[in-house]
Amino acid sequence: MYESMAKNHSLDSRLSESFLSELTRFIRVHRYPQIPKGNQAWGVGVHTDSTVLSILNQEQLGGLQVFKDNKWIPVKPMADSLIINLGDMMQAITNNLYTSVKHRINVKQVDRISKFCFVFPQFDSTIQSSKYKPLTYKSFQAQAEKEIETLGFRLVLIISS
Repeated sequence: MYESMAKNHSLDSRLSESFLSELTRFIRVHRYPQIPKGNQAWGVGVHTDSTVLSILNQEQLGGLQVFKDNKWIPVKPMADSLIINLGDMMQAITNNLYTSVKHRINVKQVDRISKFCFVFPQFDSTIQSSKYKPLTYKSFQAQAEKEIETLGFRLVLIISS
């Protein structure tokens, strides 16, 4: 996928090895227990993924919502399909050509299991961008952890001046 995007938008395709290495992927499984009827809960609040890309199997239950055109839009589940979210690192790599997707998860009145595959850049690979200060995923994560600790949430990428 990255190679196709790189070719179509004059990005350096050689960087795909450091941005999409097998060593930088991991699988996460989230269980969202059912909530009492009539209640609403957010399994994961509003956020963007800090990844290059995230792959989600949301089964047939739904609950994923994306923010587009100043409104929340439910993502309708489709049988035998995966959802690909582009993350903050892809936004930096592509100089905002592709932007990180703001999304949230609405918990339903049934138990739900969501399976994710997250793809990160190598921890120490430097991402050069005309829109952002040069960064490594390691420095990005350190800044994000600091923001969460002090502010309670993670800010977006820091644009160069």
